[in-house]
Amino acid sequence: MTDQNSISFQANGAPYSTHFNDIYFDTKSGCQQSELVFIKSNNIYQRLLTEKNSFTIAETGFGTGLNFLLTLQTYHQVITELKNSEENAYLPALSFISVEKYPLSKAQLIQSLAIWPELAYYANLLTSQYPGKPEKKCLLNFFDGQVKLQLIFDDAADALTKLKAPKTGIIDAWFLDGFSPAKNPDMWSESLFEQIARLSKEQATLGTFTVAGFVRRQLYAIGFRVEKRAIDCDKKEMLYAKYQHNKKSGNGYQLRPLITKPQHVSIIGGGIASACAAYALTKQGIKVTLYCKDNKVAQGASSNAIGALFPLIHQQRDDISAFYEHAFWHAKSLYQSLLDQGFHFSHDWCGLLEVSYKETLQKRQKAFEQLAQWPKALIHSIDNDGASKAANLKLNYGGLFMPNAGWIAPQELVEQLFKAASLTNRLRIENNVAITHLEQKADKSWRLHSVRETFKATVVVVCGGADSIKLNIINQLPLTSVRGQVTRMSSNKTINKLSTVICHKGYLTPAHRDQHCIGATFDKNSFNIESSIEDDRFNLAMLEKCLPNLTDWQEQDIAGSKARLRCSTPDHLPMVGIMPDIAAHKPTYAHLAKDKNWRFYQSPPSIDNLYVITGLGARGLCSAPLLADILTAELSGTPYPVDNKMLFNLSPNRFVIRDIIKRKFDS
Repeated sequence: MTDQNSISFQANGAPYSTHFNDIYFDTKSGCQQSELVFIKSNNIYQRLLTEKNSFTIAETGFGTGLNFLLTLQTYHQVITELKNSEENAYLPALSFISVEKYPLSKAQLIQSLAIWPELAYYANLLTSQYPGKPEKKCLLNFFDGQVKLQLIFDDAADALTKLKAPKTGIIDAWFLDGFSPAKNPDMWSESLFEQIARLSKEQATLGTFTVAGFVRRQLYAIGFRVEKRAIDCDKKEMLYAKYQHNKKSGNGYQLRPLITKPQHVSIIGGGIASACAAYALTKQGIKVTLYCKDNKVAQGASSNAIGALFPLIHQQRDDISAFYEHAFWHAKSLYQSLLDQGFHFSHDWCGLLEVSYKETLQKRQKAFEQLAQWPKALIHSIDNDGASKAANLKLNYGGLFMPNAGWIAPQELVEQLFKAASLTNRLRIENNVAITHLEQKADKSWRLHSVRETFKATVVVVCGGADSIKLNIINQLPLTSVRGQVTRMSSNKTINKLSTVICHKGYLTPAHRDQHCIGATFDKNSFNIESSIEDDRFNLAMLEKCLPNLTDWQEQDIAGSKARLRCSTPDHLPMVGIMPDIAAHKPTYAHLAKDKNWRFYQSPPSIDNLYVITGLGARGLCSAPLLADILTAELSGTPYPVDNKMLFNLSPNRFVIRDIIKRKFDS
């Protein structure tokens, strides 16, 4: 076992390994550095609060036990949080597996941990059970057995090899710790990384101090997506990783491509999806050229005066609701971040009321109350008095209220996103360029053809909304153009007090610059963007039918209108990712027609260097930021902000896979 003479103690009491000529922990930053790299990067606190099953952490170097003590402290904080919570929350059991080839003696452990008086309570819990003479392994229990520490005194790779695990893995989070690769290269072996992959659950996270290139490459090779993060400590950087590309999963058609991060990306479009993509990519250090068909950006659906920001939520937690819940909070975070940085766009987080104006909606509202599937901060039921208070107008109906929703001026938002991206000096916008045709060259790069010019591109992202439906290659996707006309109404003393967005069969917004927006019409398979008085009358009639006498608007109160196109998909979820080679999918995955559970390991055939963000429908303000971050993760190799199930639900190849399974594929 350990050579006890290989440990010495510095003047401040911190242990030092003379064997590896390295410190056990950084005393200058206190516990902060370890807490940032292992506890916070792995989001341990929040995951323990929300986990419905047991939770397992694995560590590759126990050392002085500091990381375990910080974990124990975090678990204790969760216990306190749940005791003070009004909700009947579940406390998951925590299993902590730690490996140490050169363990400290009990006396050395006690002396080492004495430097952290703030952790004395947890240190005493540990040292009271720690063996006097560390042997092969031992099992320690804490908090009435809710936390179990399995200590294995062996080489990391050898110890992990002996752990039994199902194909789905057992580890939720990794603390990849130990003396640095330069000091202890034997630990950082290829076999260690193979075991990390074998034991990891899908979406397992990993934090480590080292940012060495070979560690990043090893993690990437075994299926982790890796991100270098800055930390505010003496050690300025760390690695965060997530297990999201398991090549042995058997669901090869769900895999996303592993590519080398491009230096430059060409975006086609000029609306909210393009703006979010440009912002996310430039922040990641990627240069962007944007081709916009209009003389300035945000002239399509993003040109409406007011747009509502809210998620699509069903009674039950289905895939659609799960996506829009995630997307909504993601969007709200981005937009608030822009405001905090000093960018300005007209908005009001005034909430949104889905009014129950008819019996079927009243039954739906009661079902929401009874099922109680969603946090009140997202959506909750209110009666007509509550609805009237939220709206600041007398309403005859209650409804479902989303307190964190609201409205935004989309054109202003898009302009500010492009401004923020431009400040990185990585964005160039080419206006009055309508790309009409894509041509791939032999080297997999692209030529983008417009009426007047041809442009070279290495990686292309199509964010053109309904315009992209007619673009070659992209036109193979099952996209539909849906025309919608929004009517602007002049405010008056009857309606100017409205203080929340109201959704009925259509929607009504509070006043912005003395105008309200009502709408919108829904005309499938239309590319007509000419506004019509008939559609204005339809919008007025729909408002009066659903909410009679709420306003006294007449036709002469119409201040203007605008018809624009939404781009929709058959399953009402957007698409983001690489463009699939649809024709090649049938022979590759043909056996799915006989057995939908057949295990495939082949990655899906795709069109190299061509990506899409499309099908955002009527909720682009809500979904675009998350889609842009998914695309950016795909191009840069960093962790995806969603899990694998949601990732496939958004994949452009999901429709061809479903068609093969249902034997609908048209060869």
